[in-house]
Amino acid sequence: MRKIAAVAALLALLLLGATLWGFAAARLELKAEAVRALPEEEFQLRFARLKEQLAAGAVRGTVYEETPLGDAEDYVILEYTIMVGNRGFIPARMLEAVVVPVRGDVLCFSQQEAQEQDVNSAITVENGRQMMLRTYLLTKKSLHAVREIQVSYYIWGNPFILKVRYG
Repeated sequence: MRKIAAVAALLALLLLGATLWGFAAARLELKAEAVRALPEEEFQLRFARLKEQLAAGAVRGTVYEETPLGDAEDYVILEYTIMVGNRGFIPARMLEAVVVPVRGDVLCFSQQEAQEQDVNSAITVENGRQMMLRTYLLTKKSLHAVREIQVSYYIWGNPFILKVRYG
């Protein structure tokens, strides 16, 4: 009986250690990869669509400035690309990247919206994998691209938020 109790206690300790290690390794690795302005042709199409959505109050994203948009030549859409690595043994679910705004930023939207996918579909980084996460910012053309991006995700139902800085 003592041997069975000792083995059970050892297994319980190992399980507890694995659980604690899982939480300790729950942080994702983020690296600011690139920022670029959308090409003119793509920008014009998106801008017209976003302008209509903003006017109708039907935009899917985070609105920072609710005043009506002016002419397209006053704005730019920036695409921020973040390399996300998951070195833990638990998948990170529901990834979302949002730009921390500065004065003059209008709207932040997700890669699902940019790719015309269901915005409610979750982005997951499997354990031991890497992926590129993109977020988009409609802002005034006169502003710089230096921004801070907040990346939120869930592991085992627990929320985490990390920041990455461009510039």
